[in-house]
Amino acid sequence: MKCRFPVLIPPFLFLASCQHTFQSNQGPTKDQELELYKTTALYLYEDGSWLRAQDQAVKALEIEPDDRAMRRMIGWIRLRLATNEDLGIAEGFFRKLREEGDESDSTVLGLATATERLGMANDEASRDFASGKRTPPDGTDPALRSTELAEHARSLWKEAASLYGRTVDGPEGTTSMNGLQRVHALLGDYEESLKWSERLLERSVGERAAWRNLLTQTNLTEKEEALYQKSERIASDLVVDTHLFAATLLNRLGRTEEALAHLDEVVSDRPNLPQAFSQRAQLRAQTGAYAGAIEDLDRFLRLSDAPFEHPDIRRAFDLRHECEAKLAEKNGP
Repeated sequence: MKCRFPVLIPPFLFLASCQHTFQSNQGPTKDQELELYKTTALYLYEDGSWLRAQDQAVKALEIEPDDRAMRRMIGWIRLRLATNEDLGIAEGFFRKLREEGDESDSTVLGLATATERLGMANDEASRDFASGKRTPPDGTDPALRSTELAEHARSLWKEAASLYGRTVDGPEGTTSMNGLQRVHALLGDYEESLKWSERLLERSVGERAAWRNLLTQTNLTEKEEALYQKSERIASDLVVDTHLFAATLLNRLGRTEEALAHLDEVVSDRPNLPQAFSQRAQLRAQTGAYAGAIEDLDRFLRLSDAPFEHPDIRRAFDLRHECEAKLAEKNGP
């Protein structure tokens, strides 16, 4: 998710405003240095230059160690970097901020994101120990270690769900709902996850319509048009992703017809998305709609740019042959 920071002042404007200070023999004051580091950090963060932004934030914290905005920024940069070590550092930053009474959406969502991802890392390690892919370095029994990690993963996901719930009614509600549908699915509570999927769809469909309506206005500036287009694309992508997510959960619950309805929406919205046709073909084959499954598989094969030896392509051909055989058997000689 994108962390929202105040509108930025380009560094060169700040420098111009302080030119007389830098020309003096005394140099900039500590407050002026702090403001410069913070402004530059925000500018670089918005530009996606994570490590350079972090360098500036660290310099700001050397002057003002308690600056919460810069501490939050470093937490989010670590989330962007996304290694397990980075996730642990981010978790520490956000927990410390909350201990100090910082309950801003940025801090709460940062901790929610960190705990969700750390839960996934623990779950992956648990499965590796259970399968024998990895062995504990300290000689602990692999089965015991696997169980401990699985329990810790669930604890982290439950915490993430609670944290996402704190911000669901605020300005970051879309991000929070998205997180809630994910963590409840990770916890195996598919029905609860689907409730959040439906709420997220309602909200994101409305946001997409609002951005599309703004794009119909006349006399838009280039900047406005670019902003509205980007926002509409983000909302549209979220609608598609949520339909695909819900379809997967519904299929696991055996509610195939409902899953197909979500995939129909995706195909209508994104007629050139290979994944939608592949996923719908599998469900159609499950329900005995072999002719429709073959049509979807052919569409998937035309749209996909994967090489012939790719597992998805091989599976598509295998399923197509199975559907042809079932269809021939069904129709008779």
